[in-house]
Amino acid sequence: MLLSEHHILYRQQVREFMEGVVRPALARCDLTRALSRKEVDDLHAEFKVHDIATTVPVLEDGNQDLIATGIFTEELARIDCSITGIFGALFFPNVPMSKLLNEEQRPLYGHLFTPGNVVGVGMSEPQAGSDPSAMQTTAVRQGDGWVINGQKMWLSNASISDALLIGCRLPEEGNSTAIFLVTRDDYAYDPHPVECLGMTAMSTGEVSFADCRVPAIAQVGRTGEGLSKLLGLIESGRINLAFTAIGVAQAALDLASEYARNRQQFGRPIGSFQLVQELIVDMAVDIDAARLLALRAAAVLQTGEPARVEVSMAKLFCTEMAVRAASNGVQVHGGLGLTKDCAAERYYRDARMLTIPDGTTQIHKLMIGRQLLGLSALV
Repeated sequence: MLLSEHHILYRQQVREFMEGVVRPALARCDLTRALSRKEVDDLHAEFKVHDIATTVPVLEDGNQDLIATGIFTEELARIDCSITGIFGALFFPNVPMSKLLNEEQRPLYGHLFTPGNVVGVGMSEPQAGSDPSAMQTTAVRQGDGWVINGQKMWLSNASISDALLIGCRLPEEGNSTAIFLVTRDDYAYDPHPVECLGMTAMSTGEVSFADCRVPAIAQVGRTGEGLSKLLGLIESGRINLAFTAIGVAQAALDLASEYARNRQQFGRPIGSFQLVQELIVDMAVDIDAARLLALRAAAVLQTGEPARVEVSMAKLFCTEMAVRAASNGVQVHGGLGLTKDCAAERYYRDARMLTIPDGTTQIHKLMIGRQLLGLSALV
């Protein structure tokens, strides 16, 4: 699909903001390790004076414009992929988690879903990654609240979060599922940091819950809705990962193209050699195809119509594309591309991070196959 004039203008405005404000601000940060909460707060304070940073793009019906949100995410990922993982703390929420709250909860928890605050999502566990229905973290009624016990892994931003959305099993209620919002005021959780291959400025952690007591109002949605609500939340996250992947790939292409024009070998720019041009062309074609898939998925998703296949296709193709493009970018740079001095190396590590969260490539293939054939490959 082609972008409307409105979205073309929005991309121009976002890129000006990214290049004029975000890039210089991030250049002052050490992005080789997870940013502290103070560093994140300082960045948010610098960005929030610009309306484009904290204004949620909306459609005529008032719902979030997922195409515009994707554009913002892509342009941000061109600057640094890690920062897309801290999106909600620095800019407007890129996943409308506030829709999870009811009228009674919004006065108490609504502020957690506004710019400058961080809410992590905990679904994966040591024995429940690709199969969220196998999660073993439990919540048991006690008095006028709940007691949670278990362990969650791969929580993004857990160390700087104000609260966590935790998926639980309810063993005393037919082993159904539910989500609970655990704030630091209710339970002083202590994340264990996990260092990852890429996206190094974003913290990743594990959190254990031992007799974690939360009030009854902390339950998000009705009993039995937990898994479906978490999966719905992840579907929006998958779109954002697709656009993040496009941004990383575009950054790799921009860098490789500049290098190919300027690097001299055998008395001429290496970009004049056929096989180098092939690498550049493959990157460009892949990126355009991925962008179209992501835009289509966002357009369908924001209509409210089922978009599971479109979202899975976009997440699968875009993230795998980013790995191919970033790898080609390293190849264009030759030996320089293997060094820490060259951003091509970072783009490759960042891209490789994207094929696993919110459903691995293989899981998405099974999901798409099930939708196309009406047959499940899973037991």
